Amino acid sequence: MSIDVERLEQYVTFHLAGERYGIPINKVQEIIRLPEITKVPQAPEYVEGLANLRGMIVTVINGRLKFNLLTKEHDEDTRVIILALDNRTAGYIVDSISEVISVAQNEIENVPEDLPNNGCLSGLIRSEKGVILLLDAEKLVGSSYEAKWKTKEENVSDKRNLAGEKQELSEERQLVSFNVGSEEYALDIAHVQEIVGYPESLSTVPTFPYYAQGIMVLRESMLPVVSLAKLIGAGEAEDKTRSRVVVLTSGGNSAGLGMSVDSVSEVLRVREDSIGELPEYLVGSGNIKLTGVCKLDGGKRLVYLLDPDFLLSLNDVKLVSQKNDGEANFKLQEASDHEGQFIVFKLAGQVFMTEISSVREILNVPEIFAVPQAPGFVEGVINIRGRIIPVVDLRRRLDLGYLEREEQNRIVVVELDGSLTGFIVDAVKEVKKIPLANIEPPDVLSGVGLDFAHVVGIAKLNAEGLIAMVLDLKCLLSGFERKILSSLTREGEKGEVENPGVVS
Repeated sequence: MSIDVERLEQYVTFHLAGERYGIPINKVQEIIRLPEITKVPQAPEYVEGLANLRGMIVTVINGRLKFNLLTKEHDEDTRVIILALDNRTAGYIVDSISEVISVAQNEIENVPEDLPNNGCLSGLIRSEKGVILLLDAEKLVGSSYEAKWKTKEENVSDKRNLAGEKQELSEERQLVSFNVGSEEYALDIAHVQEIVGYPESLSTVPTFPYYAQGIMVLRESMLPVVSLAKLIGAGEAEDKTRSRVVVLTSGGNSAGLGMSVDSVSEVLRVREDSIGELPEYLVGSGNIKLTGVCKLDGGKRLVYLLDPDFLLSLNDVKLVSQKNDGEANFKLQEASDHEGQFIVFKLAGQVFMTEISSVREILNVPEIFAVPQAPGFVEGVINIRGRIIPVVDLRRRLDLGYLEREEQNRIVVVELDGSLTGFIVDAVKEVKKIPLANIEPPDVLSGVGLDFAHVVGIAKLNAEGLIAMVLDLKCLLSGFERKILSSLTREGEKGEVENPGVVS
């Protein structure tokens, strides 16, 4: 029986992890060797990156990762199938190309429902070489990833026709470009106040979000600094000699936020029509927002444009009044001739302070007895002159890691709800008088996710920019946590803590 030639469909077949797949030839624009690919921040794992295909930017998908198969290094057989879909173009990386086959419709079988990745399959055929899984090209790529360059250029062209020569000149934009890892990013120069060297020291703050690096002093003002590398999920450069802090302005001359980058590249003048829209998978995804991709050097150089409003929004949370059962007893005074007396101590290499009037005593670390089922930050209890005192590991409570006990460790004892509580610190440096004029409210921290309950100020300690967080240890614990510590004290005093050495 002869087969109707008109009913034959052609498929390009290829290999992925030992399996054989086919894709309709009418969806294949061309097949190329692996081009140079630019990684895309915050992209799904299966997106290999962006490639420049003779001036057209193409999203390239890794076939193995798309199907959750074991990865392997690309080699001489690796190929990229360029798919011409309904309204976009995309690349699909395969292990190797096999052949082009012709298949009759009646030879195509339905895909079993329990077959992995069946959502991307349109059918299967059986051949002498085994089963060939047929892919649905549209479902394989998913939503419209490819940037709509043509639409962007048409819009720019319309603007030129309407506004004439003046409009054409205004389409040129100035961008400040900088590098993080192997990728290049840029901001409109109108949003950059200045670029300064990376400071010798940054003061970190407990409970900072992962992307924040700390606080730096910029001309007597406190400036929070976030890491662009952390925002995009890239590794930070260990050598900071070329690193810079890009200071973003929130309007006028006031600095809104500092953003650390590996290096600053240049100030670019680019035409508006060289900026393309983002692939859809980058719009509104991840921890950073981008507004476009700039094609330079004939498309060989890609620069991602950052959204300045999003970056500044990391610092636009307004300070709210802090309430903690009325117990916060340290208040900043406006009079510049007043001084406060503080205990200066160290935690995880950082300097902190607390007002001395809130501290009952400072102790060497005695034997500490563990308490079963106590919160993780509770080290245990100690017996001081017949009084049971629960001990909190301040490092753990502030998420600063754990350190084996050393000789210079001390316990700072504070009264909470009528009971004493000890806080273990790495070392106590000194008791110091500091002009209150050198201590600022913690407003600057509002934009980096800080819980202000226990941070009541930021002190400038010297002209070199060293600063310290001023903590109110009475505000550090929640009401529920204080009740737990109070119960530990009562149990210890009754001899209920399971260690006979606790009560003298």
